[in-house]
Amino acid sequence: EQHARNTQDGLGWLTVADSAIRTSVDLLVRARDLALQGATGTASQQARDALAEEIDGIRDALLTEANASYNGRSVFAGTSDAGVAFSEDGTFQGVPGSSVVRRIGPDEQLRVDVDGAAVFGSGAGSVFAVLETLAADLRAGADVSGSITAISERREEVLGHLSQVGVRYNRLEAAKVATEQRLGRIEAGIVEVEDVDLARMIIDLKSQEVAYQSALGVTARVLQNSLMDFIR
Repeated sequence: EQHARNTQDGLGWLTVADSAIRTSVDLLVRARDLALQGATGTASQQARDALAEEIDGIRDALLTEANASYNGRSVFAGTSDAGVAFSEDGTFQGVPGSSVVRRIGPDEQLRVDVDGAAVFGSGAGSVFAVLETLAADLRAGADVSGSITAISERREEVLGHLSQVGVRYNRLEAAKVATEQRLGRIEAGIVEVEDVDLARMIIDLKSQEVAYQSALGVTARVLQNSLMDFIR
C-alpha cells in the first residue's frame, strides 16, 4: 500500500513538471518568433519596443512555470523547502545536485522531481537572462541574432528534459500496475488464510449445538431424583 501511495505521489510530481516544461517550450518558441521579427531590417523602433514588451511578459510567464509546485513543494528545486525554485531576478533557489525520490517497489526508487537549474539554466546562461538581454537589445535597436541562437539552444535543452520526464512517468505507470497486481495477490493470500467458509461454519455450529443438547438430555435422565431421594 505504501508503494502504491508513493507511486501515485510520484505521478503527481511528474505531471506538474511535464505540464510546466511543455508550456515553457511553447513560450520559448514564441520568444524566438518575436526575436526573428525584431531581427528584420524593416522593423521600426516602435515595433521593436512592442516586441520587447511581449518578451518581458514571456519571461514572467516562464518564471511562473519554473516555480510550479505540487503539494506545496517546488518540482524544480530539489530537496529545498524554499517554496520557489527561482527568485524574481531568476536566481536558482534550489539545492544543487539534490533530488526527490520515491520508493515504488521492494528494490526500486525513482526520481520524481526535475533539476530546475538544468532545465531553465542558471546565471548569465539562464533563460531569464537570455530574454532580458533580448528585450534590452530590441529596445536599443541592437543585433539580436545572439539571443535567437541562445533561445534555440535553451529550447533544445528543455525538450531533452521533457523526454526524460516522459520516460520516468511511463515507468511509474508500469510500477503502478505492478503494485496493484502485487497488492491483489497479497490480499487474496490474506483472505485464504483468515476467511472461513460461512456455510460450513454454520453447519458445524449446529452439529455441535445438537450434540450438546443431546448430552444435556442424557445427563438429565441419568440424574433424575425420585421421591425416595428427597425423603432420604
